[in-house]
Amino acid sequence: MANRVKNFVEKCKKIKGFEIICALIIAAVALCVYFSVNAITDNRKTQATVKEKRDGLVGEIESILSSIDGVGECEVLVTYKQGSENSSVGELDSTDNIRGVVVVAQGGQDVLIRIKITNALCTLLKIEASNIQIFEMK
Repeated sequence: MANRVKNFVEKCKKIKGFEIICALIIAAVALCVYFSVNAITDNRKTQATVKEKRDGLVGEIESILSSIDGVGECEVLVTYKQGSENSSVGELDSTDNIRGVVVVAQGGQDVLIRIKITNALCTLLKIEASNIQIFEMK
């Protein structure tokens, strides 16, 4: 078996440009590994960034609303206007382009609680009450 390997290596060495071909193959494999690892890392960073941003504005809204008497646990979804300029949809730390807010709260069935939530969101986000929808959490 060792003779076979030696014979194979000797035949390969006789091929013109063998070292260059080997170097190109090694470089191609290294690039594939690098870009695969880089893509996985970037994906994880992007997911973490989106979660951090969500925890930013939306997390603060959820925290504030939950602390209002009678609201209980709540979830918030903020939608954004699509700007005509290069502003991106979903800049989660900005209140400039907010199109609407949906709140699902444990106390969402009570009219007084709905008014409190609406007033809080109008004040916090500087949006009209017609852009806010509140639902009861099941």
